[in-house]
Amino acid sequence: MKKFIIPVLALLALASCTAKFDEMNKPTTGLTAESAQPMYIFGRTLYNGSSNDHQRNFNLNDDMYAHYFADGLGWTDYWRYNAGWGDIFWRDFYTDRLQEYWLINEITEGQDMYSCVRACNDIWNVVLWLRVIDRHGDAPYFDAEGNFAAGKGTTLPYSNVEEIYADLIKRLKNDVALLGNTSGQVDFGAYDFLFQNNWNQWKKFANTLIMRLSMRFANVWDNFKQDFITASAACFDSPSDYARISCDTGVWGDYYDRTFNDWSNTFTNCDFMDMMNGTNIGYMTGVVDPRRAFFFLPGTEAATAGNSNWDGYPFDYTTDNKAKTIKDHGGEKSYARLNMYEKDGFFHYSKAGNENLSWCYSSYSEALFLKAEAALRGWISGNAEDLFKQAIKASMDEISTFVTRSGGKATISDADANAYIAALPPFGANKEMQLRSIMIQKWVALYPNSVEAWAEQRRTGYPDYASGVLTYPQVSASSGVSVGNIIQRIPYPQNEYNTNAVNIPADAKDYNAKNMEKGIFWSLKGENGVQKAAEAPVNHF
Repeated sequence: MKKFIIPVLALLALASCTAKFDEMNKPTTGLTAESAQPMYIFGRTLYNGSSNDHQRNFNLNDDMYAHYFADGLGWTDYWRYNAGWGDIFWRDFYTDRLQEYWLINEITEGQDMYSCVRACNDIWNVVLWLRVIDRHGDAPYFDAEGNFAAGKGTTLPYSNVEEIYADLIKRLKNDVALLGNTSGQVDFGAYDFLFQNNWNQWKKFANTLIMRLSMRFANVWDNFKQDFITASAACFDSPSDYARISCDTGVWGDYYDRTFNDWSNTFTNCDFMDMMNGTNIGYMTGVVDPRRAFFFLPGTEAATAGNSNWDGYPFDYTTDNKAKTIKDHGGEKSYARLNMYEKDGFFHYSKAGNENLSWCYSSYSEALFLKAEAALRGWISGNAEDLFKQAIKASMDEISTFVTRSGGKATISDADANAYIAALPPFGANKEMQLRSIMIQKWVALYPNSVEAWAEQRRTGYPDYASGVLTYPQVSASSGVSVGNIIQRIPYPQNEYNTNAVNIPADAKDYNAKNMEKGIFWSLKGENGVQKAAEAPVNHF
């Protein structure tokens, strides 16, 4: 990962300081086709699409909903929603990221030497679209003629999320085709922070995304099964196929270096740490996960009797008794920490430059877990359990692609990986239980990609609350869900109700309703379906 602080800051200086960020479709980048080249704009959209206001965009929402992190200040424990936080990604996406996308297209239009640039620009735009529609559902996307037109400066009606998904798959297939001919192509120079101008990696990434999107339809219909099959033949196929952007700590941000280390606002969720420790009551292994040493470190203060320095931070307590619970454990610093302090830590960073700290988007292990589920559903040939085990091993091998242990030691040895896999609970006596095994381990492997982990939990119901893998929080009357129901989406921004209420879908017209408990079309209970935490997920087959 190359240092890029000067170019990015130079682009930021072009942004308008007087723009009204709450007006959708009004560009705030200040960039034009005459003032910037596609490589600079692409660097901007990659990095800002990952880093902008991460705490309020994702850490206080998806990170908590996926049960990866716990809120140290009690802001989100009750599944409450703060519009001043959760609305930011929508605003930035429609005002900045889409403007950057269309500007790159405008600059490169009709020029064959930019075919790969246009394809990569489109693939990244799909990634960002998923972060909008997987959180909110229907969104402004198509114009009256059915063309993708969001961000072109006009107000659009809301499009059905199923139709958006279908179009995103269509776009990705076209991107794969464009990346099939790389001769004489202009690249991004130093500004491809994801794959460093490796067109084949971009192509494999697009195919892996096709698999992800196609599988979202599995509970609804198998119309995209053939797209999955085709993409699975040319997807991520080695541990080094890791879609991640290295965090430049020389640029101000609020990623985990800030929210965990500097501010003590976020901690490790107790459910995920129990999984790491092998003590999760819903999925007991009895052995420590080999990945724990890279993800986490023990607390620095002594825990009290009956507790451990490897315990995760409390998630299911009320504000009134949370302070007492922490004190009874030995104090806030007695809980497990993110491993930022060792060179081989997954989250290690240095203010002098880039280290291990990264934004993660997709991986080889995700592709294998998708194949394991596809084999279980009969979409592809192969043994689902074998693919499941290969996926777990791949997740461990992936760490070694960017984390090097001190003293030249192996990151996670084959022996340690195999011992962990051998200690797992039975794969399952039927397809439903086998899917549960696949999805629980996929939840672990996706860490810390909470955006995808939360989506998959809503789609399949796994990891589940009913068996105790996940702990249901103390949901209050002011929460966006009714007590006993799980959270399934983020509300539309308040500004949409103020300026575009006529286009908001009928089932979300009431801003104050319990909209956060309503499912998306691919959710386990379907469009607007409500899923109770006490209900065991069933009927996938």
